[in-house]
Amino acid sequence: MQDKARYDLHPVIQKKARNVSFIMIRPTCLIVSLAVIFAIVSGLPQQPKSRRPVPEFKNKTGGLELPDNATLIRDNIVDNFSCQDRIYGYYADMDNDCQVFHVCMPQARGSIRWSFICPAETVFNQATFVCTKTENSIPCEESEKFYNLNEAIGKEVEEEESDMEHATKESDVEAISNRPETRTSRILNRKKPSRKQ
Repeated sequence: MQDKARYDLHPVIQKKARNVSFIMIRPTCLIVSLAVIFAIVSGLPQQPKSRRPVPEFKNKTGGLELPDNATLIRDNIVDNFSCQDRIYGYYADMDNDCQVFHVCMPQARGSIRWSFICPAETVFNQATFVCTKTENSIPCEESEKFYNLNEAIGKEVEEEESDMEHATKESDVEAISNRPETRTSRILNRKKPSRKQ
């Protein structure tokens, strides 16, 4: 009887004992479930890895952000040009035989530089700020002498020059007003039909 008394517990204690065993089963089921899921996932077919080596692209434009085909126009592009202490403007890159030019824009901290390459068989003409054929351009070695032309960028044209361009002479006005009436197209002289609604 004593043995039976040991097993006959109070109903509340029996309920708690069942819950404890259920709680103990939960972590075990969780671990087993995770192990099964891991086994299934690792058993799935994997994408085959490419045996082809990953290409290493060497920057052939010397660090400059130029078009992809820039090396077709000029080999061995170097990046020695700096916009530091330069005013806003266009600058021929003499280290690249003036085939490359830069636009510098000073900022509060440092400056921004944009780089461009001239089309094949042309160079940047510092005197005119455009790419021209070599024979029509200033010698590349003299480009630095023309860097000061950048000071004129953004400046207003003096009033005297603009007044001279827009001024008309009385003789010009008379000549225009004394001209005989020119013949115009019939289309221009045609009266437009009125729309009646």
